[in-house]
Amino acid sequence: MKHLLIVIAAAGFAAPAFAQAADFATVDADQSGTVSMEELQAAMPDVTEEAFTAADTDGSGDLSEDEFNAAFGG
Repeated sequence: MKHLLIVIAAAGFAAPAFAQAADFATVDADQSGTVSMEELQAAMPDVTEEAFTAADTDGSGDLSEDEFNAAFGG
């Protein structure tokens, strides 16, 4: 029983890590149709500038919905 409680508690603390993924519409806070680095970091604070740049395949400085979904599984 004690072991079960420890497992349940550990799963509860891990839940925010799984909740990090967000959908495009939620991350696109200003509803511009693209996601900026600032919007992405607001929704996913652990995303680095290098990851954002790699996801921005057309080099526009923002992520389209396709780029966002390809990189972050939105």
